[in-house]
Amino acid sequence: MTTDHRTVLITGATSGLGSAVAERLAAPGTTLLLHGRDPDRLHVLCHELKERGATAHPYVADLAELEEVRDLGRRVVAEWPRVDVLINNAGVGPGSAGAARELSRDGHELRFAVNYLAPYVLTRLLLPALERSVAARVVNVGSAAQADIDLGDLTMDRGYDGWLAYGRAKLALASFSVDLAEELAGTGITVTCLHPADLMPTRLVLETGLRPLSTIEEGTQAVLRLVSAPAAETGTGTYHHGLTPAEPHSDISHPTKRRLLRDATERILAGRPA
Repeated sequence: MTTDHRTVLITGATSGLGSAVAERLAAPGTTLLLHGRDPDRLHVLCHELKERGATAHPYVADLAELEEVRDLGRRVVAEWPRVDVLINNAGVGPGSAGAARELSRDGHELRFAVNYLAPYVLTRLLLPALERSVAARVVNVGSAAQADIDLGDLTMDRGYDGWLAYGRAKLALASFSVDLAEELAGTGITVTCLHPADLMPTRLVLETGLRPLSTIEEGTQAVLRLVSAPAAETGTGTYHHGLTPAEPHSDISHPTKRRLLRDATERILAGRPA
């Protein structure tokens, strides 16, 4: 995809990787739709990018509440004829060691809600706008820290651990990426998922107490590759570790396991027991 005349939506754009990607994509011919939870930080970012000649529009939403996710999707579809790139970057990290389980406003385990349910809902709402693009890209920022999902305990009432919760949500996001790519085959929309870099110095990583191993610039380069490289190079339904194609968790290659997760997700979103 060329860099001319694109409309790009980035979630979690006010800090870390999202902010760095927004700054790199801020160029003539690109309209940035920037999502954040904090309106002040979001408006500061948009102002800074506009001062540099970019076109940027703020979208405030708390992705821990599904109705706000739905409202974000509806607003974007109503206000823009098409979306060329969707970067599902917003996320909640594992938290500090020993941190207690947290629930979203809707009663879902927080990491599952923000890191998986939110991009699942948002992407599906944006499909009409993505389909109006010549060759749209959906880039899901995942993680190599993928973990087996217990479909009988999606709220993690039993044996909660922050890294396990985070890993389950990231496995679910990678699984969704494969399912959506298969669903959209032939439409021109590509769907990819990536682990951008190992332990970048983002707030998500720093709050775990772990020492960063990579730079945000390395992660930014990996995301930008999936945004702008030829589709023949990036593929669709593919998973990438940094700049390199990689194999995700083995569960993602099992259609039955993906279907069971997809069915549980749809029951959750319909307000029925998973």
